[in-house]
Amino acid sequence: MRAVMRLRAGEGIVTEVVSIILPGNEGAFTVGERSRISTISELDPFHRRLVEGPFTATVATYDAAGRARLTPMWWNTDGTYIHLNTRRGRLKWKNLTERPEVSIQAIDPEDPYHWITVYGTVADVIDEEDSERGHLATGSIDDLAELYLGQHPYPFREEGEVRVLFLVRPDKIVTFGVPY
Repeated sequence: MRAVMRLRAGEGIVTEVVSIILPGNEGAFTVGERSRISTISELDPFHRRLVEGPFTATVATYDAAGRARLTPMWWNTDGTYIHLNTRRGRLKWKNLTERPEVSIQAIDPEDPYHWITVYGTVADVIDEEDSERGHLATGSIDDLAELYLGQHPYPFREEGEVRVLFLVRPDKIVTFGVPY
């Protein structure tokens, strides 16, 4: 298992943001603007809303053979890290625990020309059974249920289930679409 780097909020994070040129413009589908941000909160609100939800993301984790394993997931952010929450024991939990690289994409269901992809690395893992911080994993899944379902607490808990919160440091963000 790889070691997961634990950072404090905003510590040492610099994320490259790349915007892709829209079709109908010169250089369509190539890199347009490049910038750097230190928090997700600095993203243009037009793109940030895809992270703040409720937009289900496609999350790619990587198995031992290096194959991408795709799964739809709820996600959100604290403004610095991407939050992913899953049950301990699932394949995505295993993959993220052993190989912390992750790719996440969300597409606006009303505009397929508006999407965001985040390439990141797990910076911290918080297990619900952690006596000091486990409440953060519980609070995370309850907050996601409220955001995506309008229900609090998370209604699909199974007996004995342990939730795990992955805090993902965004290394690179690619955006497509322009603010209206």
